[in-house]
Amino acid sequence: SLLPNVLAKQVAREQGAREAWFVGADGTVTEGSSSNAWIVTSGNEVLTRKADHAILKGITRTVLLDVLKAHDLKLVERPFTVAEAIAAREAFITSASQTVMPVVRIDGKPVGNGAPGLISTALRADFSRYTEKS
Repeated sequence: SLLPNVLAKQVAREQGAREAWFVGADGTVTEGSSSNAWIVTSGNEVLTRKADHAILKGITRTVLLDVLKAHDLKLVERPFTVAEAIAAREAFITSASQTVMPVVRIDGKPVGNGAPGLISTALRADFSRYTEKS
């Protein structure tokens, strides 16, 4: 049942990317081949799809929700489109193997200024500190 995920990851790697995002029939991002997808809006809202039967909840995602609260960042759980992600201030993925990984390009187009954003960078650092204390 993980064959589509493995194939998506392989195609992404062949195109020079580290991850692939799955997009539903409605045009919204569901999740990555082995990660959860997130964006940061221009208003500093952190968006990710609500964890339900369609995506893997993941422990990293659960821990990051606590880190977001500690940063007093507003979490909005709703689907977003690839166009929204490209236009976002920042994008990142979360997974057990990568914790919080900034996304700087989607389909060859820069996200934000094309460099890791301040929020995703801070979340990555604080995630590590948070888990070291546990």
